[in-house]
Amino acid sequence: ATLDIIFNWRARRTMEFMVKLRYVLKFILAAMWVVLLSVTYAYTWEKPTGIIRTIKNWFGNGPDQPSLFIIAVVVYLLPDMLAAVLFALPLLRRKLEGSDYKLMRLIMWWSQTRLFVGRGMHESAFSLFMYTMFWVALLLTKFVFSYYVEIKPLVEPTKDIMKFPINHFRWHEFFPRAKGNIGVVISLWAPVILVYFMDTQIWYTIFSTLVGGVYGAFQRLGEIRTLGMLRSRFDSIPLAVNDCLVPVETSDARRKKGLRSNFKNRFKEMTHEDKEKVAARFAQMWNEIVSSFREEDLIDNREKELLLVPYVADQGLRVTQWPPFLLASMVPIAVDMAKDSNGKDRDLKKRIENDYYFSCAIKECYASCKNIINDLVHGEQEKRVINTIFTEVEKCIAEDKVITDLNMQSLPDLYNKFVELVEFLKKNDEKDRVAVIKIFQDMLEVVTRDIMEDQLPSILESSHGGSYQRPEGMTAWDNEYQLFQPSGAIKFPLEVSTEAWKEKV
Repeated sequence: ATLDIIFNWRARRTMEFMVKLRYVLKFILAAMWVVLLSVTYAYTWEKPTGIIRTIKNWFGNGPDQPSLFIIAVVVYLLPDMLAAVLFALPLLRRKLEGSDYKLMRLIMWWSQTRLFVGRGMHESAFSLFMYTMFWVALLLTKFVFSYYVEIKPLVEPTKDIMKFPINHFRWHEFFPRAKGNIGVVISLWAPVILVYFMDTQIWYTIFSTLVGGVYGAFQRLGEIRTLGMLRSRFDSIPLAVNDCLVPVETSDARRKKGLRSNFKNRFKEMTHEDKEKVAARFAQMWNEIVSSFREEDLIDNREKELLLVPYVADQGLRVTQWPPFLLASMVPIAVDMAKDSNGKDRDLKKRIENDYYFSCAIKECYASCKNIINDLVHGEQEKRVINTIFTEVEKCIAEDKVITDLNMQSLPDLYNKFVELVEFLKKNDEKDRVAVIKIFQDMLEVVTRDIMEDQLPSILESSHGGSYQRPEGMTAWDNEYQLFQPSGAIKFPLEVSTEAWKEKV
């Protein structure tokens, strides 16, 4: 009680009155117990001497006094007994801590100040039982090992050494009255005693390793050890998080399937709306984890951007968005595959769908490109051209004629132009407006003249109501009217660049 006051003395100015009162009452009660236990203990002596006799004379002699000491000890230990009961029954402790009855609040106040954070939160009875069994097994093993390996083998040698008579001591000053070789016995037992008191830490290390290894194996800790393993399992994490951490809303069918079901297949079979709901819950938790990594300086800003799941789900994409690190470098590979593919669409589609993230990267990239272009292009004629192009491309996709009807040899040129456009969009600078217009014109020329040369021979004519004709020796952009050139044709730079737009780019 005295040490409590000493250690908390500097905090006295910020303490509440009830906390100070608790420390004072504990000190007064402790002082009373010092006197009370001493007095009751004095009555247990039949023929006391010294100070015990004086105390007994002060308070008188009675025939039934010796039992008072036992009663005092029991009363003194009642709080510890209550604490042991509450430790063994965490459910009862949670009830008491959460109770608002004045008597219960007084009892809990005496043991500790009232908690508001973590109030009534304790380990389960099974966890406490396992924790207790851990220490029981550890100490039992330690005592058995110490007795049979350290202590028992030295008993007989010690007896023999003590029986051996010694008549002359060189250093008799240390053991002037010794009849045996007590120095040898001390030298023999000193290391054993030292090890006896220190090997508990060794046994704790051994037990912790064994129990931790078994527990970790059952919890499947360390099962995902490499980035490749993380990528292969990542698409099953959202549903696992939803099943394990999110409370069930209405349907019990999902719970009946059990946590051991195939998360990956279940996620693929879900509807788009359910996928969005599950992915949104997971994205919030995953992004908090990644942000905490950055705050602790475990990763840099570039790694953080690669790990984050898109915060703002774009409803116009209609695809599941994954962290960029799962989709990195897949779009350039897909472009090369399309350029070098001389077979049928079915073969290319099969290669793409072999990797789930590969397919997601292509779908999200196409949807994002289409979304960004539609957001930037505002001119009526330009929109008509863009919509016609996308309609024809999606028709080829639906009919599995992308390779046969489109010239993929020029796809890398279109890819490089769009990369340049994205860099300008990231800067969002008025000085780059002319360069952005030129990029749009170059991309349109690549699409209409190279990629879709057979499918759209009259895109530009249709954009001008059929009056557009290209004279011989002139390019498509030498005409008096150039697409994307008017001031309102392209919305760049963006006056208000929202977080959703930045994230999309």
